[in-house]
Amino acid sequence: MKKSTFLSISSICLILLTAFQCEQKGIVYPESACTATTTLQGTWRLEAFQTLVTGALDPDPAPQERGVVFTFSEENKSGKITGHTVANTIFGSYQRGDSCRLESVSFGGTKVGEPNPWSAKVWTAMNSAEVFGQANNQLFIYFNNRSERMIFRKE
Repeated sequence: MKKSTFLSISSICLILLTAFQCEQKGIVYPESACTATTTLQGTWRLEAFQTLVTGALDPDPAPQERGVVFTFSEENKSGKITGHTVANTIFGSYQRGDSCRLESVSFGGTKVGEPNPWSAKVWTAMNSAEVFGQANNQLFIYFNNRSERMIFRKE
């Protein structure tokens, strides 16, 4: 009897661990694409940060609230960034290089403290942005030596 009880408890634990791991992975986002016509142009709402090695997602903790919204406007390969984080108005500029590389990114804004670490991470991410891509109605901006990305949805 003890053997079967142990086996049942082990089976239940394995099932629970598997279920928990699947839940942690969350939504699977497509790989981003870069073509000659790929652009940042438009208004985009930040949905999540993702660590690429593990696939771990850090979604917007308050998706129904103000959030983080960027508007990119481009002329040729020069672009401007406007919008807001949870607590600040943002602005900046960039040059778009070959293969969707971001060059000369300048990012700043008002200096009110962000209310949570999630919205505060935008500042670090944009100041180390390297490359971008798109898939469907999503924009991906890669940062931190391309080990992480921000995932935006078209507004």
